[in-house]
Amino acid sequence: MPVCNVFTNPKFWKTFFLENQYSYDQIPDLTGKTAIVTGATGGLGYATVVALAAHGAHVFLACRSRDRAEAAMERAQADILQLQLDHPEGHYPSSSSSVAEKGLMQSQYKPYPYQSSTFKPKLEFLELELGQMDKARSAAEAFLAKGLPLHILVCNGGIKNRAFELTPDGYENHFGINHLGHFVFTTTLLDRIRSSGPARIVILASFAHEMPSSSRPIPFDILRNPTTNQATLIRYGQSKLANVLFAKALARRLQGDQVWVNIAHPGCTDAQIHMAVEENKSSRGFYAFSRLWLKTSYPVKEAALTQLFCATAHEVESKDLRGRYFIPVANEMRPNPVSEDVALQEELWAFSEQAARGEHGRKL
Repeated sequence: MPVCNVFTNPKFWKTFFLENQYSYDQIPDLTGKTAIVTGATGGLGYATVVALAAHGAHVFLACRSRDRAEAAMERAQADILQLQLDHPEGHYPSSSSSVAEKGLMQSQYKPYPYQSSTFKPKLEFLELELGQMDKARSAAEAFLAKGLPLHILVCNGGIKNRAFELTPDGYENHFGINHLGHFVFTTTLLDRIRSSGPARIVILASFAHEMPSSSRPIPFDILRNPTTNQATLIRYGQSKLANVLFAKALARRLQGDQVWVNIAHPGCTDAQIHMAVEENKSSRGFYAFSRLWLKTSYPVKEAALTQLFCATAHEVESKDLRGRYFIPVANEMRPNPVSEDVALQEELWAFSEQAARGEHGRKL
């Protein structure tokens, strides 16, 4: 099913002409909320951390590298103040000396030194290795040991278009990191999230979830085959379809709880395109294509608004939005119809539980 649902859907094309359906000014005051963002040191994850922390949440940056996390937290101090400066009508903690509270014009406001504000962002590192399920479980258990509630979980981390290899657990790397790691991390945290309600879980997906064929959307029997010859984009698409299937199965399980699970496709960001150009700088054809591609891309801060909508918007609870799929910026669209197959959702769930228990053996 090669992305036909996307390109034949009028809702997709209309989004290029619609105003954004969510903004930083609409994010509520998150004082007292605890959040975890995976893949939090750069790109969309970092932008999400900055936004949540700027609005008062205690945010854990869940990632592999402490050094990168500490550098991101240091950088975030200035970016949080800058976000409050750029959006003076936002709903910030009462202790924040925002531009609106100071009554200053942007040209008059100097965000340095940081001591000019009594607001101190709450940022913390949580070591998380998504490529190994036992380490993903250990990361969740380390958070649980802190005794904190968990109101927002944004499953943002992952890999894209990597060369084929197996994870240490023996699974195709995109599937193992993008899906299985998040499956174990999320389900280990689930009881805490339930008890913290109202709460949100946001699973990041991609248009690439449309790529796998409807006849065999996830080939479970070859996910541990060390000699697979699947194309990289297909492998990535399978992992993103797994994200959507997981989110829908989880939303169904939490139907009676005050936990809202939704799916966000952030769109292609300008940073991603510039990175792709750098990786393919010897190709004149790709460079020419990238010029056109950039016209449909989103700045990272704008792209992050779709997952921030799922994580914070009042509308999610007031309209009881569960298991929905949102594309830029915060526009709902129907995902690949294959993802609505409950039998496939349950097959993936059972496969993932068995993987988490190590019941598939080391290798096929």
